[in-house]
Amino acid sequence: MKKFKFTLQTVHNVREMRQEKEHLRLTELQNELNQAQARIVEIERQQQIALEKYSERLKKGESINAYELELDSLHLTELDRLKRDALEILEQKKKDCEKQTETVAAATRAVKITNRLRENQAERHKLETERIEQNQIDELVSANFARLMSETK
Repeated sequence: MKKFKFTLQTVHNVREMRQEKEHLRLTELQNELNQAQARIVEIERQQQIALEKYSERLKKGESINAYELELDSLHLTELDRLKRDALEILEQKKKDCEKQTETVAAATRAVKITNRLRENQAERHKLETERIEQNQIDELVSANFARLMSETK
């Protein structure tokens, strides 16, 4: 009997490779998202440390000259700017992840479609093979019956 061969196997393989590639890209984007979140946490930690140092100096009653006050102010302003930039990057990474998730879902659907086609084609092949085998068995039985009938006459 003829062995089953899926006619769209190459298409299916290409779709599986695309799905894997898109999934790897999603993983990369999720790693970038995690790094962006870690960056924000680090900036917030630095802000907290700076504010604590400033408040400690105020509590101790240390004199703070205008130059130190300006440096502290500039430092906190820079940390605020870094945090805003990091938040913008974080939002962009979230959007990129969402978009890539949709791409992965589309690639997965494409793979499922060709997989279903392969299953349907395999089932048709099985049924056709069974039909051919049954016809051959019927022919053998008919030929055997005809031979027996001709021998008895």
